[in-house]
This record gives sequence, structure tokens and C-alpha cells, in this order.
Amino acid sequence: MRVLLFGKTRNVARLVEDPAEDLRLAGHSVSVFPYRATKLTKTLEPWLLSERLGVPLATLLQRRIDAFGPDLIVAFGPFHWLPPAIFGRLRNRPPMVAWIGDLFGAEMAATAALFDIVAYTDTGMLERHDQFGFTSVGTYLPLAATRGAIARGERQPSLAFVASATAHRRTLLAQVRQPIALFGPDWPKAPELAHHQRDGRKIGGTELARIYASHLGALNIRHEHNVINGLNQRHFAPYIVGTPVVADAQGDIERCFDPGREIFIYRDAEDLNALQAELRADPGKAAQVGLAGQRRVLAEHTYTHRIESMAAMAGVSA
Repeated sequence: MRVLLFGKTRNVARLVEDPAEDLRLAGHSVSVFPYRATKLTKTLEPWLLSERLGVPLATLLQRRIDAFGPDLIVAFGPFHWLPPAIFGRLRNRPPMVAWIGDLFGAEMAATAALFDIVAYTDTGMLERHDQFGFTSVGTYLPLAATRGAIARGERQPSLAFVASATAHRRTLLAQVRQPIALFGPDWPKAPELAHHQRDGRKIGGTELARIYASHLGALNIRHEHNVINGLNQRHFAPYIVGTPVVADAQGDIERCFDPGREIFIYRDAEDLNALQAELRADPGKAAQVGLAGQRRVLAEHTYTHRIESMAAMAGVSA
């Protein structure tokens, strides 16, 4: 299958690069069309992606489609970043799927209508799709992981959390007694978290895998502004290196994992304190859940699984 991936590149989430890598590992042919100029400031970027300037970008995209001949186009997060002029001007194109992981409102109806399928990483977002009366086909399709080297090695007895420091996350972590390894630029600015291990660097993809592989587990705390029921990459990526995820109780978890056997769940700070103490006392249990989750992710939750599902919905042979 020939897949054209369209989205922002060179950002922390790697929502284009990771699917591209996984599809290539599975033997598919992939072309990446980045729509973000990574060296531009956030002030200039919206202007350069305006309706008027979306027209030449659409011309470049059409040329790529004509040259590459994709069977499927997947656009990552087009609701908030792309003017409809880009997609509305395309001709002789294959099926197009928008993959949405951020909250949106009814004003996105026109953009949604440009796609054959809109896939949502969160069942709550799919409910909004129906509530707002969007005319394109909507479906639930969670995020996933990219296959890579399966690491083994000595692990530190702490959980690792690689994420941005939102208010909700800071409040919860201030109540966690045992140190957690926090990675991200804003963590050192939170004085109430001085008892945790804080690394203020931005973490890239290769180093992220090493961090997961060298800790007892991967902590996940929801981003309070971006989530209704859904999961993020931290629910899947740690399992590639056999690291169990310790996650708050999101509504979609049981759609992807078996709690207690493939993932650990907490509901509040006291739950998290108790669970962390249990895992530190019994690292073998953490390893067992990490391996069970790894088997589940490799069998069902890679980016290739997701995009092949999109293709099947669109009537494209994978």
C-alpha cells in the first residue's frame, strides 16, 4: 500500500514520523508531506497557513499526489492547523482520512466535510462529531506505538513521566510521596515538586525509548485540556520496551488494555502512592505487566494496525 502522510513534523509527539517508520517496517511505501515550516515562529505560522496562502500549498500537495500515486492520504490534526483551501482544491485524489486528537467545536464542520473519514483518538470526540452533525464518516481509532528494538536492562526503581507540566499534573504530583523522574522543560519551575527528580530537557524519540527502558514503569497523567475519554502515546509507546504504564482511569482504557494484567490504573493521589509503593516492593509484578502489555501492543496497537484499519474502512486494499 502507498500512503501519503500529511502533518506537522519535528515535534515532540512525532505524529507523522512514527507512523511513517512503522509503515515502512511493515513493508508499505510512504511519502511524508510536512505542512509546518519548523523554523518559523508561532506568530508567523498561522499567517503562512491562511486561506489565501493555502492555495499554493494545495498545488504542491497535488503535485506530490500525482507523482507518488498514494492509495490513501492520512492528515494528522487538520482541524486546527490547516485552511480548508488546501484540501478543497485537490482533484483526482485517493480516499482521505483526518486523524484528530485535540478537542474541537462545531465550527470545524466544513473542514471535516472535506475528508472521507474522520478518525478520533477519543470516543468523546467521536460523540462530538455526531452531536455537531458532521457529514463525513466518523470512527474511533486510538493512538498507537511504533515497533522498534525491544530493550532489556537494569531499571531504576522509580516511575518516569515525560510530558508537559500542566496545572492538573502539578497538583497531583505534589501529593505523590515517592520521587518520580519528571522530564520536560517546565518541571524545574515547579517548586512544590522539589522532592521529585526533575530533568528540564526536551526529550527526543530515541532518548524517550531509553528513558522508558530504564525505569520501573511509565507514569501517565491526563492532559486536562485535551482529553475527554481518550488515550495518548504514553499509553502505548512504553510497551515497545516492555515497560508497564501506570495511568489514570480514562474511559477508553478498557477498549485497548486489560487493567491489572496489561496496565496499572489509579484514580487519585492515594491510589498512585499505594500503587507506586507496591511496584517498588515487587518489581517482578511490574515486569510481568510490562511484558503482557508489550504482547498486546505488538499484536493490536501499532501505527500500521491503525492505518491499515483506515484503509479497510476506505475500501483500500492493504
